[in-house]
Amino acid sequence: MKSLTVYQQGTRLHVLEGARNGETILFLHPQGGTSSIWNDMLPYFSENFHIICMDLRGHGQSEHAATGYDIRTQCEDIRAVLDHAGVERVHLIGNSLGGDIATFFAARYPDRVRSLINLDSGMIDFVGPNGEREGSKAEVLEQYRKRPVPAFQHRDEFAPYAREHWYPWDPYYEKWFQHVTIYPLSDGLITYQIPTAINLQIMETVCDWHYEDAYAQMRCPVLFLPAETEPKLDVKLSLIQKVTRHPQSKTVVIPSSKHLMPIDAPLATSMEILAFLRGLVLDGPSG
Repeated sequence: MKSLTVYQQGTRLHVLEGARNGETILFLHPQGGTSSIWNDMLPYFSENFHIICMDLRGHGQSEHAATGYDIRTQCEDIRAVLDHAGVERVHLIGNSLGGDIATFFAARYPDRVRSLINLDSGMIDFVGPNGEREGSKAEVLEQYRKRPVPAFQHRDEFAPYAREHWYPWDPYYEKWFQHVTIYPLSDGLITYQIPTAINLQIMETVCDWHYEDAYAQMRCPVLFLPAETEPKLDVKLSLIQKVTRHPQSKTVVIPSSKHLMPIDAPLATSMEILAFLRGLVLDGPSG
């Protein structure tokens, strides 16, 4: 894949683009991660699709901009990447924050999205009744404001630290730390923790999202892949049932699946996505 730089209102975005072997798929990674999290899935798509991966602003090799984490700006980031590649319509695949942003892009630009594939994302509001987190928006933001920023000399120290401090610990987090963004600290050390000033902007945006409103505005088929082992699966399935309108939309719960599906179950996830894409009857020009 070739590496590209795209500028959106002066902010540098890092993009990887594969050969134009078919319709375009844009992959969007989780919060704190990078586009490399898709590495185990991309081989299943590269022969028959035009693959694009981007690092979200504030992540990976994209600029760690001081501002621009509102949903309008992040949707414009996606639009800039598609315009730069000359893509009119796209299949969006997102996990966690990446899928959340993809959901709102599909709502804001319904004519540009051929399908939306959400990997345990875009299925439950972060706060509010039946939200992912207990407490108010103000309480959640205060928790993030007080979150400590651990400092390290090398990225190899990330996982051992997390093993001691994260509860409950899951061995698949070891692989997650191969794909996290590395943020420099002022004293020459590094961290995997998103800088507080950026993270607060992201979480303020996340706390305001209401997915039911977004799905009401989109017209594309959606593949919902809620993780079986994550909390509040029943809430997610209830929202999915409420918002599913397109006759080609589909919901699949992969057995024993976890939140970070690209590293937890890349083969099973890829096979479900490919089956969904093969079954679509699409109108309009390919992207």
